[in-house]
Amino acid sequence: MRLLEKKELNLTPIFLMGNAALLSIVLLIEIGNSVAIHTLSNAKAPTLVELSDGESVRVSAIKGDERSSQTISYFVGKTMTGLLCWNALPKVNDEYSADPIKKLKTDPGVPTGESRITTSVWEHGFALSEDFRPSFLKEVGKLTPPDVFTGSTQSILKVSFISEPKKVKKGQWAVDMVASIIVFKEANIVGEPINFNKTIYVKAINTPTLPGLSSEYQKIANRVRKAGLEITKIQDLELAK
Repeated sequence: MRLLEKKELNLTPIFLMGNAALLSIVLLIEIGNSVAIHTLSNAKAPTLVELSDGESVRVSAIKGDERSSQTISYFVGKTMTGLLCWNALPKVNDEYSADPIKKLKTDPGVPTGESRITTSVWEHGFALSEDFRPSFLKEVGKLTPPDVFTGSTQSILKVSFISEPKKVKKGQWAVDMVASIIVFKEANIVGEPINFNKTIYVKAINTPTLPGLSSEYQKIANRVRKAGLEITKIQDLELAK
């Protein structure tokens, strides 16, 4: 008869303790991830973004159908200036030549019915909605003096006032503009003013990213519409008497 019996080692308690420790570590990791995600979701969006040309601009998070007042006012001013400044002379970095003997090649323009508009005006016209663009460009063509295309006449838009955008409905605004189109003919450097006091209606749009193979027309339209806005209507401004 054996006084001492050999006992088998029971590993079950050790296994259970190790498993519990491992589960505790996994739980702590999950809690850490949850806290990090919650912190990130509540963090403010970056307010300073560097553009591809190195310029830094401040940004803020907004809804898809919202635009800041500064963006709307800048879009209206830039678009109307492009539509109402008529100049057919070549740019200095294009076909410009300082040689007085060599004749400058002026912009032949784009036909609009019985009249013409400059190529620059045609390009800026893509900032208008399609149910408004053809009729407005025809009116601009009627206002554009024929001598613009010989280089002897030019115009500028002198803006005196642009109001704060007024929201008329979701994703749409109205902006009042007080301005003058000043036409310079040949030696008349004083210019002849044409009043342009209008209420301009703007709406938010989505501007898709162009595919790799895009036509020049697509590139022009996309560049003009990259602000995510378009003009839908322009009507006379009712000035208080």
